[in-house]
Amino acid sequence: MRNARIAPMLMLAAIVATACAGQGVAERAGQPAPAAGTPSRPLVVLTRGEPISLALRAFQTVGGGSYPHLVLNATFDDQDEQGNPFAVLPEALPQLNTDTWRVFPDGSMETTYRLRPGIVWHDGKPLDAADFVFAWQVYANPASGSAPVPPVGEMREISAPDSRTVVIRWRRPYPGAGVLSIRTQTGFGPLPRHVLEQPYREDSYEAFANHPFWTDEYIGLGPYRLERWDRGQEIDAVAFDQFVLGRPKIDRLRILIANDSNAAVASLLSGNADIALDYVLQYPDGAVLQQQWASNNGGKVIFNPTLLWFGQIQFRPDLISTPALLDVRFRRALTHGMDKNGLNEALMGSTAIVTEGLLSPRATYYASIEPAINKYPYDPRRAQQLLDEMGLQRASDGFYLGSDGQPFSLEVLSLSNPSWESEGAIVIEGYRRLGLNTTLRILPSALFGDGQARASFGAIQLTGTGGFERAMGGLSSVAISRPDNRWQGTNRGGWSNPEYDQLWNVYNTTLDLPAQIDLLAQMERLQTGEVPTIPMYYTPTITPYRTGLVGPDLRTGGNSDTLLKIWEWRWAS
Repeated sequence: MRNARIAPMLMLAAIVATACAGQGVAERAGQPAPAAGTPSRPLVVLTRGEPISLALRAFQTVGGGSYPHLVLNATFDDQDEQGNPFAVLPEALPQLNTDTWRVFPDGSMETTYRLRPGIVWHDGKPLDAADFVFAWQVYANPASGSAPVPPVGEMREISAPDSRTVVIRWRRPYPGAGVLSIRTQTGFGPLPRHVLEQPYREDSYEAFANHPFWTDEYIGLGPYRLERWDRGQEIDAVAFDQFVLGRPKIDRLRILIANDSNAAVASLLSGNADIALDYVLQYPDGAVLQQQWASNNGGKVIFNPTLLWFGQIQFRPDLISTPALLDVRFRRALTHGMDKNGLNEALMGSTAIVTEGLLSPRATYYASIEPAINKYPYDPRRAQQLLDEMGLQRASDGFYLGSDGQPFSLEVLSLSNPSWESEGAIVIEGYRRLGLNTTLRILPSALFGDGQARASFGAIQLTGTGGFERAMGGLSSVAISRPDNRWQGTNRGGWSNPEYDQLWNVYNTTLDLPAQIDLLAQMERLQTGEVPTIPMYYTPTITPYRTGLVGPDLRTGGNSDTLLKIWEWRWAS
């Protein structure tokens, strides 16, 4: 079935000279890969950063996507390249207005799953419906830090009438109830009671959250099972013979941690790596690989238009570079002062889709929402008018002073990556020309998964998320990243608006599609009016893979990622 919630349809040679920088990744990959026809050939995968946990739902925030947890886990559903869900563990997914998805007069709901027979965990123990009940108890515990976060936050209870039947009772109408595998470690799946129930009952939650199960001793239900995790280097996984949808066609995965894009390009060109996952490479890297492989049929590069990129503005009083950020005129000036088309041309060869709101102009329902979007085209003169309207004065050095007459400096945070750092440099130069003293700070890749570090910026963080609807939810107050939720949540700027929260709450209880679109339009009008973010463009994530690998394909689904249906991937004979 299709989810009742909208599934948005989103739409150089210099680097080669540094190929020697790939030696570290190449050495970890071992000898150059054998010929593609070798049945035993492992798949060598490059991933950006290192996961904090291998669980489907993590206790701490994780930056980016395409982490190894996606190949180790399975739950009720998965999705194809267009974002369409399909059943994995159950025989079928719930269908609205049937016995499998019932809406009651009081607004509560019930969804029912019938598990396929014979499913086992990686250690050979049978999956039981009670494993879902146990998982709900673990994640709904306030100590988890993410109890209010959907879908768990929308669940009233889970029961297991028998070993193969899972019944979920929902507090209210929730359009996301039919699709629970959100692929950014915020989804919902079972946990093995035979491993975790005793430590959960006997240990403190903190000790439980640090149990070796979540890392070195992890077992799941996915197509691959963990063999070894060498911290900071690689994760090795082997095909799981008893995977519910069939044994993977590729026997082994070697997932290498690749935080240097030049090294990653070199490894792909040399044959020491076979594929790079989302966020490892940027457009210039993809262009280099495309050019180099064109001459020898060495591989293919897919440009997937799925990543919404934006500037997230800081609202926390203890962190803001200047109180002027709390004035909407200042935030609008920052938006008018950003040359998004120029950034697109300079950094991505104009392959990104520039957007004025959070919605991609390629979305099928864009025409219904576009009139609600407040637009701030690149206009330095209008930006300076807004600053002058605030009564800000310039110092002798030409930079604006704060409302208190004192100098200030705007801090822009960029994630570590050559392209993103170049983007940050262009952004701050544009703001400096406006008369805003602006500095750039680079967040090391080792801190991408550190929620507190991601939330600690002075003015703007240049960041991304996989699609419109996720970005809208990321602006709600419940998504604010803070100490009491273990710094989980993507609202890292701390913006909070009761009217927006109300719209988001109503949206999350609305099953009617036209009403959903109207609510999304209202949220776009509000957030583009208040400017908690500066929407920039939908950038293409880069998926390069070597010739001989069959499986990766163009992705347009908002929640899609590189490792979709990896159990079907194979080496060409």
